[in-house]
Amino acid sequence: MPQFNVEIVLPSGKKCRVEELSNREYLSIIKFAQNSDYAGLSKYFEDKYIEPDMHIFDRFYLLVYIRMLFIESKITLDVNKRTIDIGLESLLNNLENNYIDLETKFEENGIEIVLDLPQVTYYNSIDDLYISTIKQVKVADEVVVFSDLTNDERLVVMDNLPATIFIHIKKFIQTIQDNLLDIDIIPENKSIGVQKLSVNIIGNGVMHFIASLYGTDLKGFYTLIYMFQNTILPGSNYFFEMSPVETQIILNAHSKKVKDENAKLQKQNQR
Repeated sequence: MPQFNVEIVLPSGKKCRVEELSNREYLSIIKFAQNSDYAGLSKYFEDKYIEPDMHIFDRFYLLVYIRMLFIESKITLDVNKRTIDIGLESLLNNLENNYIDLETKFEENGIEIVLDLPQVTYYNSIDDLYISTIKQVKVADEVVVFSDLTNDERLVVMDNLPATIFIHIKKFIQTIQDNLLDIDIIPENKSIGVQKLSVNIIGNGVMHFIASLYGTDLKGFYTLIYMFQNTILPGSNYFFEMSPVETQIILNAHSKKVKDENAKLQKQNQR
């Protein structure tokens, strides 16, 4: 049976549909985040949500959007011994406003190469980053789209390209740094004591930020599971099929019911 899904328009103009995030999947994400396993978390998101031809900016935007839609629409910061809520919609707006299309094309020894923002969420080496900027290679009438290739196939293609292309890639990486080195996702607000938060769009800081955005207390999450399966929905495993945002709605309704029942009982005892 098809799952509920939502269409999202990305900063590049691409559209994608994403399936609802369940508590079962969220638990896996929390474990990756709590263990600071950024490579594992990146792979999990890529398998579940990210299409291979998405570049890093679209991937970043998509993962923030999913967090807003299926978990919670805000983040809470501790500032000067008080908590301040910041809506993720404003963060997404900042990303949209900072997006720049940097796709470029050049020719080397009769080979046409298209470069774009890295098509990667997390990279383990600078070579991975360099290769991920290659969008397609055209030799005569044959076009090779890099997002359609396996890692081994990409390396085979790279071995047959002139070494001088790395000079162009290095210059392109510098262009990205000049334009998107630090994206302000949360602007400074001195009146409430909020400092500016920036993320380097081509650094692994993107995945570090996403991990902090999705991360939560693992023990607290297991306590929530116990509460649902023993108090709110006893004998049911439906908790794992719900989304986190649905869970919070039901939890709020249950808390209100308990509060109302306690108030009613207190009134009766006062008579």
